[in-house]
Amino acid sequence: MVAISQSFRCFDEVARRGSIRKAAESLHLTAAAVHQQILNLEEQVGTQLFDRLPRGMQLTTAGEIMVAAVRRSQRDVDSAMAQVEDLRALRRGHISLAVSHSSAEQLVPEVIETAMQRYPGVTYSVRSGSGENILKWVATGEADIGFCLRRKPPPGIEELRPFAQQLGLVTPPGHPLNELGRMPRLRDCLDHPLILMTPDTELRAMVDQIDPREHRKARPLVETSSVAMVRRLVASGTGIGFLIPENVADDVAQGRLVWTALADAGARSYSCLYQRSGQTTTVAMGMFLQFLEAALTAIDKRFNGEGTALQATNFAT
Repeated sequence: MVAISQSFRCFDEVARRGSIRKAAESLHLTAAAVHQQILNLEEQVGTQLFDRLPRGMQLTTAGEIMVAAVRRSQRDVDSAMAQVEDLRALRRGHISLAVSHSSAEQLVPEVIETAMQRYPGVTYSVRSGSGENILKWVATGEADIGFCLRRKPPPGIEELRPFAQQLGLVTPPGHPLNELGRMPRLRDCLDHPLILMTPDTELRAMVDQIDPREHRKARPLVETSSVAMVRRLVASGTGIGFLIPENVADDVAQGRLVWTALADAGARSYSCLYQRSGQTTTVAMGMFLQFLEAALTAIDKRFNGEGTALQATNFAT
């Protein structure tokens, strides 16, 4: 703890112990030095801060006011010092992430770029895979934090924070499915050429969980593990796809694609952050998670708030 001043430090210690001698012993100073600091402070304030009693020093009313102010100031200094130490820690540090393939394509790189503008000394390692692999890497310590579709975590893994994820239909502008006048359902889409993610991906799992009877009817024109390929083939008019807002935010903003929330109840899921049970979040990781949450919140606001990015906002369910 860094004391805000020697006078305040001596004053607070005498107030706590009720004795100049005991305060001096605690502070490793002479009693005369502590007494002089009290006298100096009383002179500055212009009134007595202690009643000198046979059994020791007792705060006056003015002293009680002053000691409360001193302790508030000390807490402020301690808090500031902790923040400064955090900033020093962010001059360096390493963040190890495991994320889904889709998040690795746009969301995570954008968050890293934003974080590096503020904290260029932090380094990153990012691996992508299925949800099962992500949790395995977290469990074995190969990744500090995992980000994937919500599932029951295995023993030794705990959920940190869920984020709502809405699966939506992705089409080129002017596609007939954009003219339904209501939010589309999965069954409305199955007669159109489908560009689907491969069965081992998180996004395909979101499609498959909507209604097993419906998704079995799906006959994809193209299956791919690349979100970028889905976006490109949909933009060219080859077919339609199913993605979440973080996958298409830039394309929707630039008018290349239209994203419309699916009305199916099963189309709403959660992505979650996971870590090992009892693990302490480092300063660098805490910083990154703040940027990640800010990015996801901004995307959610764009697609579920007012505006044109989410076509389905004007439709009645």
